[in-house]
Amino acid sequence: MVQAGSRITQEEIGGFDVRTTVFSVVDGQVESEVTEVPPWAGPDAFGQDAAEMHHSPNGTTVVYRIPAGCTVPIHAGPNYALCQIVSGRGTLVLPSGKEFHYQGPELFIFEPGALHGWRDVVEDTYLTVCEVKDNS
Repeated sequence: MVQAGSRITQEEIGGFDVRTTVFSVVDGQVESEVTEVPPWAGPDAFGQDAAEMHHSPNGTTVVYRIPAGCTVPIHAGPNYALCQIVSGRGTLVLPSGKEFHYQGPELFIFEPGALHGWRDVVEDTYLTVCEVKDNS
C-alpha cells in the first residue's frame, strides 16, 4: 500500500492535519508523489505567511496563515482560484465594501481578476489556495 504524502501538523495549522499527496499520470499509470511539507516563507509586509504545497504547469497550491489582527489589502489573481478556509474567523471584503464573514471550514471560488481582501481576522486563519492556470 502506498502511503499518502506528509502532513502539515495540527500544531502548525490550527488543530487540523492537512495531508498533501499529488497524483499524476506517468506512462498511462496513476502515480502518487510523496513530498515533504515545505517550510513557511516567513511573514510578508502584511503579516500573512505562506508555504507552497505544489506547483505544476497547470497551477499552484499554497497554504496561507493570516494571523488574528492581520489585514490583507484588496488584491486579485490573474487565474481561477479555489480558496478553502481550513480554520479561523474573519471578514472577506470586496472593493464595493460588501463583507462576507467567514468561519472555517468554508470555500470561496474566485474568477480571474476578482478583487478581494481580508480584515477583522479574529482567529488565526489557515487557508489553501489552488490557483488554476488557463493553458489554452
